[in-house]
Amino acid sequence: MRVLRDPQIISGYVYEHPVDDLPALTHCGEALCCRGHHLKPHSHPGFEFLYLARGKASWRAGGEVTTQAMGDVYLTYPHEKHGTGSAGNPENHHLWVGLKLDQLGPSARRLAQELRRREVRTLSSCPEVEPVLRGLVAQVIAHHPDRRETILAYLELFIALVAQRLHAGEGRAPVPTALPYSFAVQRAVAYMEQHLDRRIPLRDLASMATARSVPHFCTQFRREVGVSPAAHHLQLRLDAARLALRQPNFDVTKAALQHGFSSSQHFSTLFRRAYGVTPREWRRQHAGTRRPAAR
Repeated sequence: MRVLRDPQIISGYVYEHPVDDLPALTHCGEALCCRGHHLKPHSHPGFEFLYLARGKASWRAGGEVTTQAMGDVYLTYPHEKHGTGSAGNPENHHLWVGLKLDQLGPSARRLAQELRRREVRTLSSCPEVEPVLRGLVAQVIAHHPDRRETILAYLELFIALVAQRLHAGEGRAPVPTALPYSFAVQRAVAYMEQHLDRRIPLRDLASMATARSVPHFCTQFRREVGVSPAAHHLQLRLDAARLALRQPNFDVTKAALQHGFSSSQHFSTLFRRAYGVTPREWRRQHAGTRRPAAR
């Protein structure tokens, strides 16, 4: 990891080539930038997807300046020079991932072909990709022995979401959009996504969100997300455990314990309530069905 040290960056980091045996993932990172942020022109060997979690920003690539709104994904192409517009950006918070799509299997190659054909620059209102990017970074940081398979699953989901957004409005059913959460709730959700191995006390989440009290935090969270903080974190843990069950070396007990459930029985009850099948049934149907990455 390289910490971004710049007077215009409040906090930030970047991982270059984070997984040795996965060269298609070229980099990923996150930055909270202060007003006046300026980025010199640079390029990457693959596509770069930049999600704006807060604020707005202007970027220059291909001889044009594009204004990005909160919740949008900005896209640059392999070896394309890009940077900020002529004026510095206002305060903003963004996450990004670099991918060599042509090396990530059939769906990724189709997406790369479609992006090149259309010369897409911005995908609007994509808040659903933020938790995927945060989950991806969490796996990069974790250094689990089997993290490559989990990272591939996150990348598969990210590619599917980008393709879904790309095709919205082509006579298909429109993809429902949601307004991005407030910065306080985003901080709490990000903290949840980084701690999927245990339950988190409400006071810790309220502190992360810099809320004035736990009741005030819970009210704000429910108003924006639609469920309580505990219910949302439970769903995140269940989703992560369900993803883990696709891996051959994860049985139900291991998935339960690694995602903060007190027992496999308790996990099975909550899993069936959420998905309509038991973990064992779901694993039997889905284990080993991941599409292999292109060699």
